[in-house]
Amino acid sequence: MFMSQGNKKNKIAIIGHTRGIGKAIADLYQKKKYTVVGLSSSNGYDLQCSQVEIMEQLDDCRLIVINAYVGGGQMTLLKRIYGKYLFENKKVVVITSTSGTPIGADEELDNPEYMDYCKNKKILIGYIEELQQELFNKPLSIYDVCPDVVDTDMTKGLWEDLPKLKADEVAEAVRYCFESTFNVNKIVMQKNVK
Repeated sequence: MFMSQGNKKNKIAIIGHTRGIGKAIADLYQKKKYTVVGLSSSNGYDLQCSQVEIMEQLDDCRLIVINAYVGGGQMTLLKRIYGKYLFENKKVVVITSTSGTPIGADEELDNPEYMDYCKNKKILIGYIEELQQELFNKPLSIYDVCPDVVDTDMTKGLWEDLPKLKADEVAEAVRYCFESTFNVNKIVMQKNVK
């Protein structure tokens, strides 16, 4: 488990913390003196196979980020979090993708893995919207941070003609959700064309 020293009250769990967006979020919160609990396949926490173990690590984390993507793993974990922490003051950000929206899916990319990714993200986005309505008067908060193309190892060689977000820009959107006094349901991020 990846942890930094910090105030035990300020504890954030990041599922998928070792690269790209997750690493940018971990770096941001380390600088803010949070204890960072990193849960990734690199340290034995597989989003599909280790959900019970991941849930055990979330109990004393006030902030949770579900960043890693493995099939329907984000959705399954979010359902578990909702079931267990409905009446607790926790804030959860789920990193979705504009690929899960009708306008954001790249229909020219005829790849079965990508099509499955789009389908899973679309279902996840819909589920988050449903939960947000149910959580209106509950202490648990769930936010959807929905970035367009982010410049990470996973997008190398793809969408080279599009402007790409930086991982630390997505981390700032996560921070905004956690720290805002507003009820921010969803942040859709797209880099402006220059």
